Amino acid sequence: MASRKKIALFIAVPLLTLAAVAGVAGFVGYLTLSKGLPSIDWARNYRPPIVSTVWSGDEQLVGEFYSERRVVVPYEKIPKKFKQALIASEDATFFEHSGISYAGIARAVWSNLRHKRGIGGSTLSQQTAKAILASAEGVKAAHARNLRRKLREFLLTRRLEANFDKEHILWLYMNEVYLGHQSYGVQAAAENYFRKNVWELSLPEIALLAGLPQAPSEFSPFSHPEKAKARRSYVLRRMFEEGMISAAEREQADSAPIKVFPVQDIFRETSPYVTEHIRRDIVARYGNERLLNDGLKVYATVDLEREHDAIAATIKGVIEADQRQGYRGALLHLPQKDWDDFAKKEQAFLEGDGKNDQVIAALVTGLDDKGKSAEIRVGKQKGHIPIDQASWARKPNPEVNSEFGRIVSLKGVLSAGDVVLVRANEKKEHEWRLEQEPKLQGALISTDPNSGYVVAMIGGYDFEKSEFNRAFQSCRQPGSAFKPVIYSAAIEQRSFTASTILLDAPIVTDDDSTGKRWKPENYEQEFLGEVPVRLALIHSMNTPAIRTLQAVGVKAAGAWAHRLGISTKINEDLSLALGSSCVSLSELTGVYSTFNRMGRRAKMIYLRGVLDRDGRILEDHSSFYDPWTSLDRRISAGYAKLFEV
Repeated sequence: MASRKKIALFIAVPLLTLAAVAGVAGFVGYLTLSKGLPSIDWARNYRPPIVSTVWSGDEQLVGEFYSERRVVVPYEKIPKKFKQALIASEDATFFEHSGISYAGIARAVWSNLRHKRGIGGSTLSQQTAKAILASAEGVKAAHARNLRRKLREFLLTRRLEANFDKEHILWLYMNEVYLGHQSYGVQAAAENYFRKNVWELSLPEIALLAGLPQAPSEFSPFSHPEKAKARRSYVLRRMFEEGMISAAEREQADSAPIKVFPVQDIFRETSPYVTEHIRRDIVARYGNERLLNDGLKVYATVDLEREHDAIAATIKGVIEADQRQGYRGALLHLPQKDWDDFAKKEQAFLEGDGKNDQVIAALVTGLDDKGKSAEIRVGKQKGHIPIDQASWARKPNPEVNSEFGRIVSLKGVLSAGDVVLVRANEKKEHEWRLEQEPKLQGALISTDPNSGYVVAMIGGYDFEKSEFNRAFQSCRQPGSAFKPVIYSAAIEQRSFTASTILLDAPIVTDDDSTGKRWKPENYEQEFLGEVPVRLALIHSMNTPAIRTLQAVGVKAAGAWAHRLGISTKINEDLSLALGSSCVSLSELTGVYSTFNRMGRRAKMIYLRGVLDRDGRILEDHSSFYDPWTSLDRRISAGYAKLFEV
């Protein structure tokens, strides 16, 4: 008996020791693996990164900023059919298992052995845990193929199952899952693929999205439409097998064509200079991290209809100014043996069809005998450029006025084999206008002087080619646009009126610093003698403006310009009257707004307000005159206006 006890003790002690060591090792392993796991509070108070939006003054979306494009929607807003589609295709026993489906794992292992390819056995709970890990630790770490990652995923899955009901886990999954093309969550996917809300989706659209979680790139309807359709058929079959849809519903949905929309680049398609200007301001004051993750709602003052009109006017003005300088020649010249190859390449050089103000490349194939028309090929089409659509294309010559330099023949301007830019004349079929890419730039700011709102702003001819915002960042000589500053100084400081008589006659001054003599003239190169201030200003006469500056004094005029809002350095000489000092467009616009307000400085506002993701107001610059602002905020703004200095 004693020997048996000794043997039992001899066996038990090592086993107990081993069990204790295993327990300690397991506990240490648990602590190690669970270290850094997202807190359950993260899932309980679910506040993932969501998209920040920028809205125009007339409540239209003009920009989005995000690290993950996600729009969180409540569980009740997501259609029942969507939930059924996910469960049928991803995890049929979701409401029955405790987070881990061992039968599913076994099926996946067997399938992997048979087909020699990876087929997942993860439940929706595990996929939710993986999505949470990806959001917290990065996609690479969450998808690493190693035991440590799987164990951490298992621990997080068990925590989710222990703390939340199935509906909450499914809700987390539907808002976290990546569905391709920058879409995180079902609402972002519905917006990106179908430009709808998730609750507006049809059964075929639901089935298409529900089939994406396994492999968003492989089943992308953009890149692989056939695979996407096959995957959609699988989801519909599984829904039918689970009794979620009828045979008729399945057949109708399965036969529906796949119709998806490309992801919109709202930033570049609407008002990029405005949105970028606002982005810089928000980042400077709130930080880039908050803009990309916190779902801010930013309200601009720009009116999108006016903005589009302003863009059209600016582009038109830049093109016309550039063409007044003359034609710089063809893009390139091709020998005839290369014509057919070039003509086969539709949309060569630039995308589009030349309509709706699009500019594309064309091949000149010949001219008529008199040079009154050039025959061209645009892709597979044939057309012509008549002389009246290219009369501006004179050789550049700064000494010749463009109005007197119009060409009467295309000979010497175009020749067979030239590749040129053209724009379609939509009033006449097969007729095209000769164009060239402008070298000039332009900018525009339009403000409402009452509210101070910037209702339109363009910083350059083409944001794609140059993001430099000339409305705020550039400094240019304003020329005659500066003369009102000089006259206003005289009205304020020398008691000038609109009827004050000035002398429009030759004037000669000596520049002591350079030793040169200056003799300015009027644009018309004639002088009218005595003229009132109003006439001198209306006709932008030079010598009366210089005499006005002499009366005010150069230093006093410079100080007055700074008082009006000009912050740049002012030239302290008489050329100041003709706008020789560089100023920014935004500041000069502010000066003119001050004139409009009878001398009261106008505050330029391009940001109407900022709200956080919960709708709390972070800042509000609404104006009493703003028709898009709610009544209570207009009243508050009007009350504040009473105490405006």
